[in-house]
Amino acid sequence: MPEHGSRAHRAALVPGASAGRARPDQIRGGNHGLTPEQVVDSQRERVLAAMRELVAGRGFQDVPVAEVIRRAGVSRKTFYELYASKEECFVALYDQELERLLFPTLQAFQGTESWVDRLRTALGVLLGALAADPAAARLCFVEVLSAGPKALARRNGAMAKLDPLFDRANVSTAVGSTRPRAVTAGAVGYLSEVLNREIAAGRTTELPELRAELMYTLTLPFVGPHNAGKELAREGVEGDVTADAASERSFLTAYGAHAADLLGRVSAAMARVGAAGDGSADGASYSGAGVAADAADRVRAGVAAVLEFCAEEPDGARACFVEALSVGPAARERRAETTRRLSELFEQPLRELRPSERIARVSAIALVGGMLELLFDPVDRRAVDELPSLDAVVAAARLEPDPQR
Repeated sequence: MPEHGSRAHRAALVPGASAGRARPDQIRGGNHGLTPEQVVDSQRERVLAAMRELVAGRGFQDVPVAEVIRRAGVSRKTFYELYASKEECFVALYDQELERLLFPTLQAFQGTESWVDRLRTALGVLLGALAADPAAARLCFVEVLSAGPKALARRNGAMAKLDPLFDRANVSTAVGSTRPRAVTAGAVGYLSEVLNREIAAGRTTELPELRAELMYTLTLPFVGPHNAGKELAREGVEGDVTADAASERSFLTAYGAHAADLLGRVSAAMARVGAAGDGSADGASYSGAGVAADAADRVRAGVAAVLEFCAEEPDGARACFVEALSVGPAARERRAETTRRLSELFEQPLRELRPSERIARVSAIALVGGMLELLFDPVDRRAVDELPSLDAVVAAARLEPDPQR
């Protein structure tokens, strides 16, 4: 495809945009010398750039489409010709930014060195890239988790791009180990969880300092505590890794796979219902019995997915809901994070059934808290036949629309 026109061609206004708000890359109306394809490319680039800037600064939930449009210098009609909703626009941005971060990481993993050495190099590249671009880091590892069910489903699929770092072919050849898929997937889950926690806490630029500790935890299930401990000594990290700490880290690695499975099931189930409904674009207000019924169905689908996970993966459910409470402080923090993410998933449809976002948030927290209370005892005993029914879990949620909306 031909390159865009010169900056002189692009440094002009989109028809209807205010002169005081012109972007240097906006296109003049009339004879600007660009093909229709080049115009669309320019509009798309500006919309994604505006979305990137606004989401990195405010968070996805607090960015209205109107502000993206204003910042990008395009019309509302143009925005919706490019993207069906705010979430779809974010997903396109997420795909672009994650690919930019992961491509050099996976390239760095190539080579003939040992698996541990190649993993260390790749991890260093990833941590460095994230530290150098906090906006992309926040988009890809924090904001994507609250951008809606489609974004979360895309994120869960995209994390599979990191699987080659821990797949059986690479690991078993390097260390003579054959581990279950849950352990290798758990390593990816653990890495993404740590990145989320550090980035959300505003410590993005400090990520490269965690390479040794991450290498210890990520390699522990494959090479054992002694060899994994060499990663700490290699980079001069002081302190002895106790048996309890090593046990907790090993648990967290496996926990990541279980939590990712759970969240992926819930988000996919809710997305399937949403895709069949008539949801409104860009999170605007909803009305009508049909939309309310769709929202209620999404909540029920999400709860059903949790119950299905508990029935089909009793060990994983016990790790997520029971064992994480007693393994150690980091495990309790991870459980709290999983609970928060479940609440955020249920909050999305509940916004269509409650009179305000705040009430929807409280309702989602109450729904998840009540569900975990009902699940705790049968999950603890792995009594799959005693799991509560779907109707029992959602009974207190009152899924009919609020009459005042």
